[in-house]
Amino acid sequence: MEPVSVAFIGPVCLLALGAVGAALALWRRAAGPGPRAVLARSGLLLAAQCALTASVVLLANRYFVFYPTWDDLLGNTPEGARVAHVQVQGPRAAPARRTGTEARSGGGRVDVLDVRGARSGIDAKARVYLPKRYFEPGAQPLPVAVVLTAGGGGPTIPADARPTIYVAVPLPGGRCQDVPGRTGGPLAETFLAADLPAALADAYRVPPTRDGWGVAGDGPAAGRCAARLAMLHSDRFAAVATLDARFDEPRGDPAGYGGSEAVRRSDDLPWRLRHVPPPPVWLLAAADRDGPDAGQARRFVSLVRPPMRAETLLLAHSGGELADVLQRLGDRLRLPPRE
Repeated sequence: MEPVSVAFIGPVCLLALGAVGAALALWRRAAGPGPRAVLARSGLLLAAQCALTASVVLLANRYFVFYPTWDDLLGNTPEGARVAHVQVQGPRAAPARRTGTEARSGGGRVDVLDVRGARSGIDAKARVYLPKRYFEPGAQPLPVAVVLTAGGGGPTIPADARPTIYVAVPLPGGRCQDVPGRTGGPLAETFLAADLPAALADAYRVPPTRDGWGVAGDGPAAGRCAARLAMLHSDRFAAVATLDARFDEPRGDPAGYGGSEAVRRSDDLPWRLRHVPPPPVWLLAAADRDGPDAGQARRFVSLVRPPMRAETLLLAHSGGELADVLQRLGDRLRLPPRE
């Protein structure tokens, strides 16, 4: 039984009610002077308090899904995520920012990474763009922007953005969340929020704190996934940018969430903004000004409250929109001061 299982939480809650009932029923019998009476009353109070605390913690964990499994709670992972192979494609200019412009000469390098996730069990390829600044002697770590895509293509690099490491990765199995108790399905959230950052830290010089990490999503599903990752994992990502995300899109068959209402709600981003304390992240919701996603972007941003901050960016689709979005995301990322 996992810590979010009703079969485990139910008996603990019943035990808590029994402990409170026993304390009330036996309180008078334990009254009186002397150390034995004091110890008896203290024992009754301690047992009731411990049982109630355990119940509250388990219910909160089921609601927010902090630790879906005992391995997550105890940290029982065999090893950290590692990059199994780095295929260097060689120095090349970054893609042009706009259609018709020339690619930059003397640019960085694009690596293809085969990432094996020890915690998620997912193997995936990631394409990593390293700017020229990364290879300068004594260069400090650069900000990292994880770009979620619907396919396996590389990220579109802003032509005049601050030096940033861009990592393009497709949604694992087309999913974004873990489902407790689900068999045969990918632990996509664990891969994106834990395994991938660990693999990047193993292979490159990356920021040690959340201030230098951002996530972006291009398209309806990838955009909503990027927002979800930043909102649920603000300890990892400080900023998020989405392009044409469908924040209000139906989330499919409830059976796909393993029968867990907590997991279903964790995937309902407008519901989270209304009912869950907001995370300390910055969000950019970009969309075609004449498309159906513009209204969704406005509605979603209107729900945001401090410490979360959000902006809407309406674009005239003419090519290069993702580059514009990534540039704004990169401008929000920060690095620790040099020692």
